This record gives sequence, C-alpha cells and structure tokens, in this order.
Amino acid sequence: MIFELRAYDLIPGKAPDYIDLFRKDGVQYVTRHLPMGGYWLTDSGMLNRLYHLWIYESLEERMECRAGLATDADWNTRFVPKGFPLILSQRNMLMEVTEASSDLQAVVAARRESHAGQGDADPVFGPDYLSLTSGPARADGAEILGRWRCVSGENPGQVTTLYRHRRDDPFSTAPGAERHELLRALSCSPLR
Repeated sequence: MIFELRAYDLIPGKAPDYIDLFRKDGVQYVTRHLPMGGYWLTDSGMLNRLYHLWIYESLEERMECRAGLATDADWNTRFVPKGFPLILSQRNMLMEVTEASSDLQAVVAARRESHAGQGDADPVFGPDYLSLTSGPARADGAEILGRWRCVSGENPGQVTTLYRHRRDDPFSTAPGAERHELLRALSCSPLR
C-alpha cells in the first residue's frame, strides 16, 4: 500500500471558504476517484494548512485514480475554479505504513467508498484533536492512529505519526518531536 500525505497551504483567512466548498461541493467528486483516508486542518504549526491522506494499492492505481479525477466534469467545473485559487502551495510525501491502528485498518478496507457532500447542518469538524509529528515522539495520553516512513517526497526516511487526543491533553506527543502540529479532522474525514 502507498499512503500519500498531501499538504495544501491556503491563502490566510481563506481556509474556512476552502473547507466549506470542499465538504459541500467537492468531497463527493474527488472520492469518486481518489481513495480518501483523512482530511485535516492545522491548529498549530503551519496555519492555514490542510493535510489530505490518500491510500493506494500501488503507484499504478494512483496514476489511474488521478487520471480519472482529471477527467471528472463535476470536479473540474464545480470545485477547481473556486477552490484552486485559494491554494498558495502544495507538497506531498509517499509513505509506507509501519504501524496501523484498528481504525486505520478499517479506513484502508473502506478506502474506495465515495463520500456524500455535506450540508449546512452538518458539523464542520470532528470532536477530538489529532496531532501529526515528525521524528521520535512519545504517545503518552494519546492513541496512535498510524505511523509511516516516507519513501519519496520531502525528507525520505522521515517517520510521521498521527495521534488522536482527547481535548484535555493535545500536547502530550510534542516532547521529542522534530515537528508537532495539532490538527482538527473535518467531519467528512474517514480517519478522525
């Protein structure tokens, strides 16, 4: 399996607009093609950053999925013209999993499911904090959702870990980490 972690840096102040557009008029088109594992907004570190996690069987499947998205009329006419101008930069890491929670395993098993668009009454975010760390970190008071090693992209060999926290101690995974970012999962994110 290949896990692709994408980071999108948005124009400051435009993250709410991008998120609202994605969850209402984007998620249903992109997940027709791409197997979404997670969708999170930073709450510390690099602000106005969205992380997306996509899960592929192979590089060949990734190419096929991305080619399908490139030809999706709804994605290209409804989301791209409004959403892409809000993006300043993007980057990615292709990773292999080294530790997977039962929640991550369930998301991998359901990775090809399409997601419905959301409405105004749907909550924007899930209830818990997540943290994304690079390098060594402790898991005191947090649940490891997944741990990966970068095989291509920024910092090959880097270890990245995603943790779930209860709201009372979102900083427990910061000591020893090279990078620590608090994340809020969108409610349409499979892993939250």
